[in-house]
Amino acid sequence: MKVLHGVFLSAALLLASQPAWAQAPADAWPNRVIRLVVPWAAGGFTDVLGRMLAEKMTRSLGQPVIVENRPGASGSIGSKAVAAAAPDGYTLLLNTSDATVKLMQDKAIDPARDFSPIALIGTQPVVVAAGKHLPVTTFAELVARARAKPNSLAFGSPGEGSAIHLGMELLADAAGIQLNHVPYKGMGPALTDLLGGQIDTVLVSFQGSAGNFRNGKLTPLAVSSLKRSSVDPSVPTIAESGYPGFELLLWYALVGPKDMPAPIVDRLNREVKAALTAPDLLERLTSAGTEPVGSSPQELQRFVDAEVAKWSKAIK
Repeated sequence: MKVLHGVFLSAALLLASQPAWAQAPADAWPNRVIRLVVPWAAGGFTDVLGRMLAEKMTRSLGQPVIVENRPGASGSIGSKAVAAAAPDGYTLLLNTSDATVKLMQDKAIDPARDFSPIALIGTQPVVVAAGKHLPVTTFAELVARARAKPNSLAFGSPGEGSAIHLGMELLADAAGIQLNHVPYKGMGPALTDLLGGQIDTVLVSFQGSAGNFRNGKLTPLAVSSLKRSSVDPSVPTIAESGYPGFELLLWYALVGPKDMPAPIVDRLNREVKAALTAPDLLERLTSAGTEPVGSSPQELQRFVDAEVAKWSKAIK
């Protein structure tokens, strides 16, 4: 009896030493607050998207989904925090293309392997925009000027190594041109200098410059998606401007820490798909030029794998 008592006591101590997430069965999830980490400051498009998604999920899951802003280092601070969290479904990340590009450069974690993919929420093309001081109206004309005088045209970005910077490098490589990169501390200052004629071109979302396109202060030359944007179908794609197959997308996805239980991942996937049917969320996405997706976890994994391969080329 003393031996049996020792065995049971050892087993009890072993169970008590296990992390809480290992004890809680997946079918009991959720039974407490869920944190949705947005790795950017409050007020931006990613933050607004995260709060709208959290609101929908709070209603349907019956537990509060709280947005936690963890900005810094181009999204990598919040991303790393989620990667290190327990895979119990109570800490999630609104992942973005920018944060993924930053993580690839830091090499601290693998953005394709250190998260549990849940759902691709939406994709957003960017527009090659030219300042009005530059006498071009098409992407072909921009390329011709750049080829005639290499490094004579300057493009701005929200920072060295950002997705916008590397995206323009990919585009310049595809077009066989050389441009002069001018990094800024955000897209706001870059757009200010573009409007003032200090730089010549940028990659920008329709959301970021729709007003400047409408009032003629900037010229939209080409959009980076394979099909024209519904925001302004008059703007041709880069692919149809002489570079077939060229596609460059910013994107938003819901992920969690690596090794989340499959039943929780599947439930969250259904929640994202349901949220994407809400009229207010759809309107917010489409008005920003973002295409709603609502992928499966497996589709998101394949998408991220392809994105990592693409951005690896730009980083090198």
